[in-house]
Amino acid sequence: MIRGTRRTLTRAGGFAGLAGTLTLAGALLTAQTAAAAGNTNFEGILAAASPTGFLISPASYDISGGPVTVEFDVVVRNLTGAPHTVALNFSADHILTDNGQNVSDGQPGQAGIAFSGPDGTTQVVVPGTQSWNQEWDASATDTLSLAYTFDSCGYFQMDVWAPWKGGENDRSRATLASGFIRVLGCSTNQNPTPSASPTASDPAASNTPSPTSGVKALATTTPSTGAGGGWLTLGAGLLVGGSGMVVVGALRRRETEDI
Repeated sequence: MIRGTRRTLTRAGGFAGLAGTLTLAGALLTAQTAAAAGNTNFEGILAAASPTGFLISPASYDISGGPVTVEFDVVVRNLTGAPHTVALNFSADHILTDNGQNVSDGQPGQAGIAFSGPDGTTQVVVPGTQSWNQEWDASATDTLSLAYTFDSCGYFQMDVWAPWKGGENDRSRATLASGFIRVLGCSTNQNPTPSASPTASDPAASNTPSPTSGVKALATTTPSTGAGGGWLTLGAGLLVGGSGMVVVGALRRRETEDI
C-alpha cells in the first residue's frame, strides 16, 4: 500500500512539474509578445505586425554610459485595393505609476514589469512627438522605421497612432502599433523626468507637420495585449507542487527501504 502511494505521488509530481514547466514557458512567451503588439485591423484599412527593433520591458536599456537610441520598426500592410494616405504620429509616454505604485524610475534592482497595456497606469508624454502623413499604394506593404533617444530612466510606452477625438483610455488616439520599454542606469540623484529627442530614420518621418489630411481615425482600440500574469502564477504553482510530490514520494521510498 505504501509502495503504491509512493509511486502515485512520484508520478503525479512528475506530471504536475512538467505541466508547470510548460505553462511557465508559454506564459513567458505570451508576456514577451504581449508587450509589443500591432493592430491587425486599423480602420479596416491597415494591418500592422508587432513592432520590432527594441528591448521589451522588463528587459532594459542602460544609459549609465550616455543616452541610448531606441529603434521602433513596424511592418504595415494596406488591406485595400486603393491607395491611402494616413496621418500618423510616433510618441513616447513616461509611465509614472502602475496600479497606484510609483514606477517612474524604472524600478532598478527589481524584476521589472511586463506591461499588458496602458490600463492602470498614469503617463506623461515625452517631448518630441513625430507627426507625418504616410502613403500606401494599393495592397502595398511598407516598413515604418522610427527611433527615440532617451537620456532618463523609467518605463515608457511607445506608440504609432492617429488622432481620434473619442480617445483610448483618455489618450485621444487610435493605436496602430505599441510597445513598452525600460531604461535604467541613472545615478541616484538624477531626475527621472525624461528628456527624449526624436530620431527619424524613416524619410517619411523626417517632416513633422501637424497632420492636416488623410484618414481620420475612428474608435480603434489599443492592440490587445495580455501579459499572462495569471498563467505565470499557475505555472509556478504547478512546478512547486509537483516538486513537492516528487520529494514526498522519494522520502516514502527511503522510509520503506529502511523498514
